[in-house]
Amino acid sequence: MSEQARGILQVVGRRLDDTRDLLDAAMEQATALERSLRDHEDTVNDLRWDAAKILLDPNSSRSTLRAVQAGAEQLTEQLRHSTHAAATIHDKLEAAGQHLRHTDRLIGALGAASTDPAHATGVAILSSRAERLTTLVEIAKPLADRARQQLGYAHDALEYGVTSSTEPGRDQLQMFWSLDRGVFDTARELARARNSTRDGAELTEHAIHSGALTGAHARSMLRPHLRPATSPTGDGLSGPTI
Repeated sequence: MSEQARGILQVVGRRLDDTRDLLDAAMEQATALERSLRDHEDTVNDLRWDAAKILLDPNSSRSTLRAVQAGAEQLTEQLRHSTHAAATIHDKLEAAGQHLRHTDRLIGALGAASTDPAHATGVAILSSRAERLTTLVEIAKPLADRARQQLGYAHDALEYGVTSSTEPGRDQLQMFWSLDRGVFDTARELARARNSTRDGAELTEHAIHSGALTGAHARSMLRPHLRPATSPTGDGLSGPTI
């Protein structure tokens, strides 16, 4: 193998290293996001119990309503930040995919450039790494996009519930129902988003650190996410189908 060919292989290898680092950063962000979503779920559960007090203690329904609304507004802002974090993870995966598409073209050109056995071995090793990372991105990216949309639904459901509960002329049951529905839908979408985020992080970690990601393993982790997501506010909108 010529020195020039060896140098080119090393450059391509470093590009794959950069892509791996990008995926590693996405994995760390996904792990941190999952922890945040667990905290959000705990907050939602507390809000649900507080909302129930509107029925259990009619004398304090107004003050309880204000307390729940204040907590929900704070959580709405937190959900906005988490949605942005999920979008950032998706952007990193998108950038990694672009790197891999460019690297794959370089590997293809290298494979056709020489029949030297040592050269062919080097190209095969790079091709295997690129294929594994590409498989990861193809699976993890829609998971990240799904988590982002589910968080958006959670945010909208909570905001909708709070807004509906403040409409004039509502009695205690109507106030409770509006809040309870919004909080319940938020909890459901948060659980789905956390599952999507967790599985995306696990896929990334498995591919980067074990080096043994297979298509069958990726599909088995993806299967629970194949159900279409729907908007919880009843507006007929559908989420992404992977």
